[in-house]
Amino acid sequence: MDVPVDLSRVLFVCTANNLDTIPAPLLDRMEVLEVSGYVSEEKAVIAERYLAPQAREASGLASADVVLERDAVDVLIKYYCRESGVRNLKKHIDKIYRKAALKVVQELGEETFPEPTVTAAASSQSSEVPSDTAENMSTSESAVSVSSQPESTSTTPPPSPAESTPNPSEDSPKTVTTQERKPLPIPESVRVRITPETLKDYVGPPVYQKDRMYARPPPPGVSTGLGYLGNGSGAVMPVEAMSMPGKGGLQLTGKLGEVIRESAQIGLSWVKSHAFELGITSSAGEQFLNDRDIHVHMPEGSIGKEGPSAGTAILSAFVSLFTKTQINPDIAMTGEISLVGQVLPVGGLKEKILAAHRAGIKTILAPAANRADIEENVPESVKTGIRFVYVETVKEVLEEVFSGSPVAERWKDTL
Repeated sequence: MDVPVDLSRVLFVCTANNLDTIPAPLLDRMEVLEVSGYVSEEKAVIAERYLAPQAREASGLASADVVLERDAVDVLIKYYCRESGVRNLKKHIDKIYRKAALKVVQELGEETFPEPTVTAAASSQSSEVPSDTAENMSTSESAVSVSSQPESTSTTPPPSPAESTPNPSEDSPKTVTTQERKPLPIPESVRVRITPETLKDYVGPPVYQKDRMYARPPPPGVSTGLGYLGNGSGAVMPVEAMSMPGKGGLQLTGKLGEVIRESAQIGLSWVKSHAFELGITSSAGEQFLNDRDIHVHMPEGSIGKEGPSAGTAILSAFVSLFTKTQINPDIAMTGEISLVGQVLPVGGLKEKILAAHRAGIKTILAPAANRADIEENVPESVKTGIRFVYVETVKEVLEEVFSGSPVAERWKDTL
């Protein structure tokens, strides 16, 4: 439009689920405010105070005895709506009350809810036309009639029977009303309760079937990591490692990003360099994995996974595979690893701990640099029942993960 606009006093607000997709020059000019997601208790309170009453009134059930029970809301949050916000939860609650309204109408029948009739006074009031508008209409009609009179010298054909027949729909008066339509009264005998048992009838089968893949001790080569998904929620992510005859290659599957691939390479390099200390080889100079290929897989391959948080979990899976030692599935871990064995801090701790709490994880291994973040930003209700172990090196991770096993006793003097 070629119009000058002063943007010096304009504030631009941008939202994003992660900072990795924002270009670095733009991110450098922005002030970043990190807002963590809601915990389950907060979602339940928001649903009870705001979302459910709004949905009930919008569906015409404000005066009806239709209640979405708290237990059903908890199931909805746990197995249907795991996002960090409440947008998806609001959609499901709206859907529940719409179906509840339909169910009431179907059970009582349409005769219970007759359509309101328009009174004669209302129809006459709605069909009245202002006097000035009537005068304008009469004036325009006369003008049209004068201008439409044919000249005496012209000959016009007689109208056809179809044209001369009046149209009843055009001559009949139309009733127009602007009155707001109010919800129909519902009998007091109507009583509907949406419980966890009947929730499936309103929103279908659960989207999330289980919180973690391994409830029992998995075979050697499997560990449990904690990841941060792109939609702002956390997830419990198992890491599976397997060896096979080959030439020392590393294969990764599960729609893994470049950073996770680097974490796997770093973890494998660290294990190779400490194979003797870990008890994998019998001598310090013995060759290792020259005739074996390693395959690392993170299930649910349709979900993209990226970030350094799986470093400690991948390394623990390697050690478990090569030492043939199982890892307790109640232990989950997150943390970036360096090539010399340092454990570096990561982000998304609150969302990851929420996922671990939902899955029933008993112990979480986290970087020591994230201690303040966990103690200040994670609610006590979520941390209840979880033991946190803060680690700084890979040695501390392995000592905790394999505590009590024969290989851990051997590491005390060598690792």
